[in-house]
Order: sequence, then structure tokens, then C-alpha cells
Amino acid sequence: MPKSIIVIGTLDTKGQEIAFVRDLIAERDHQPIVVDSGILGEPAIEPAITRHEVAAAAETSIEALLAAGNKNSAISAMAKGVTSISAGLHAEGKLDAVIALGGVQGTVIGTAAMRTLPVGVPKVMVSTVANGQATFGPFVGTKDITIMHSVADILGLNIITRQVLAEAAGAVVGMAELALGPQATDRPTVAMTMAGVTTACVMHARELFEAWGYEVIAFHCNGIGAKAMEELADAGQLQGILDLSPHDIGGYLRGGLMQSSPDRLEAVSRRGVPIVFVPGGIDFILYGPLESIAPEMLERKYVVHNPIHTHVRANQAEMSDAGRLVAERLSQTTGPAIVVIPRRGFSQLNIKGGPLFDPQADQGFIEGLTAAGTGHLAIAELEMHINEPAFAEAVSAKLRSLMER
Repeated sequence: MPKSIIVIGTLDTKGQEIAFVRDLIAERDHQPIVVDSGILGEPAIEPAITRHEVAAAAETSIEALLAAGNKNSAISAMAKGVTSISAGLHAEGKLDAVIALGGVQGTVIGTAAMRTLPVGVPKVMVSTVANGQATFGPFVGTKDITIMHSVADILGLNIITRQVLAEAAGAVVGMAELALGPQATDRPTVAMTMAGVTTACVMHARELFEAWGYEVIAFHCNGIGAKAMEELADAGQLQGILDLSPHDIGGYLRGGLMQSSPDRLEAVSRRGVPIVFVPGGIDFILYGPLESIAPEMLERKYVVHNPIHTHVRANQAEMSDAGRLVAERLSQTTGPAIVVIPRRGFSQLNIKGGPLFDPQADQGFIEGLTAAGTGHLAIAELEMHINEPAFAEAVSAKLRSLMER
């Protein structure tokens, strides 16, 4: 069955390249719908949706944007217009996938539209800034956007750009053909956070919940994972949360590499989703390569995790700050919540005899938790390590009880 694939780009500067992608999609019996997001020059090809229609969708006009002479405002307006049009087409069942190409401006506009589309709608962004020298995390947000490095600048067709654009067209066509469509389940859904240092606990907990008839979604503790999880909670799509690996909270407080959003746990508390919170991974700060770390931090216990990541032990004061934040957020919840402390260690390396074992520092988390005032938030301390099977069984049973209550 033919798929409707939106092709977004500035036709005044990328018309030839957009036409190349459009034709490849059409050759495979799908329907390309070209959306012109350009502003200055004349479009090199005829779009299905003109720049004037895009500007109108943003409640402005090309003439007004040109008269204002503000490039940033113009980009924002065209992003708003493309986003509105894409969302409308999807709501009408006329958008099965989206592909965009461009530099920074094109990436801003294309991914703005992609981020408003639900997970499951294929999204491919061919970008000049998709490389290790540029931050492109904000372009992706919490959605399933595939960003492909253009290698060469997107300026004409040549032996590099033809190949890259053909791969991108093949990717979006293949995704559209294999897309499963909206997913639904008649099972209650439980979300978990996980990290490499808590994997044993998460895997056992997942097995238990699946055996009990739950749908389980795991999110990595990279900051974006928890944000995506809490967006689902805010949308009413989660029946319970087992927050086993909130390492991103520590990253946020201490300036680590993987940081939570500033509003971590607020949506969960506002919605009252039943939650069992475990301070897994809060006991260390994730930094970059060893040579990039301040000398005073290396006076602490640390472990070189891999060539680009170093685990540095969090001290008692930092653990206290984390406990205080958790208490402040979860004490406001409108639903049932409990914090469970694994007294014998919060992560794989934090175990008796392990390189990051420090019970006194861990105690700081409990001190901060209780000092902040916990209201109706329950606290339980278990004489277990986080990765012991018995601990996974205990916290899973607690969450199941909260949900059934």
C-alpha cells in the first residue's frame, strides 16, 4: 500500500537535493509530499505545500517575515508552520513518515515537526550537524528520530551527496513500509529506569512483572529516558513506575554527563502514578575521559568505565542533596509512593570490597531524604545490595501492592 511521506526542506537552497529524494520515494510507489520551508529565494521545484502556506500556518506571511529582517524569528515561524501542517496531516491520516534535510536551520525546522509526531511515525533527518563535534540532542528530544550525518554539505548532487541521500530515502521508505502503526495493550504498563550498573536488578524485576501479566517498558538513565517515561506518565499511559536507576538526578545536581530535566519527578507526583523509588546509580557522577576531569575530583574513589566515561564516587554531601530533592518532589505526590534503600550498595561497583563502596556516603542520601520532610512518603531500608535477586523481588512486590491498592 502506498505511503504518504512528507519531504521537508528549503527549496531555494536545497531544491535539487529535495527533488532527488522525492523522485526516489516516488520510484518506489510511495507518495512524496514536498513541503517548502524556505524564505528568501525562489523555490527551485514546485512543492505540494508552499512556503506561503507554511507561513500562514504560523499565522504570519513570507512578506512579513522578510520585512522584519530577523532570521531567528523567521526560522521559528517556519518551524511552527511546518509543525502545524505535519501534525494536521497526521491527524487526518495523510502522513505515514517524514524526512527532512538541511544544515542547522533545516535541522531546527525539520526536527521541530518530527518531535510533535508520536513514537512509531518514521522520522529521518539528514543533517550537516549530526556529528560528534556538535550537540544535536535537543533536536531529537524524546522521540524516535533518526539523524543521519550528511558527510558533505548539502549543496548540489555529487558522488557523496547522491549516496547519502539515497540511503536516507531508502531508510524512510523502509521504515514506512515496516511501521507497525499505533501500539496498544490490554495489560497494565509498568515503566522502569535502568543502567548498566543496575541491570541485574532491572532484568529480574522485568521478568517478575511480565510473569504477573504486566507490559514493561525500560528507560535508560541518560536523562532523556526518564523524561520520556514521565511524559508517558503525564499522558496517563503508565500504571506504575519502578524508578530503579535515577542516576540522571545525581547528574543534574552535580553537573555529570547524563542529567535529568529540572522537573524530574514532578509529572509523576502531579499525576499520582504509583511509584517505588530506589537510589540506584545516584552514588556516582559520570564524567568524560580521565584526562578531562578536574584533579580534585580524582582524589576521590573512581573507576574508568570505558575510554570516554569515568565513574567518580559521590560524597556524603552530594548524596544528601539528592535525597533532599527526591523527598521534596515525591512528598508532593497525589498517589502512593515509597523510597526503598538497598543498605549494602546502590550499584554494581558500590558493594563491599568494590571500588566505589562507601556506606557513609550512602547514608547521606537517607539523611537528605529525611531532613527535607517526607510527608506521607514511605521509606523502607533493606539489608540487601541493589542487584541481589531478593531486592528485585522485594521492590517489585511493593510496587505491585501499591498499584493494586
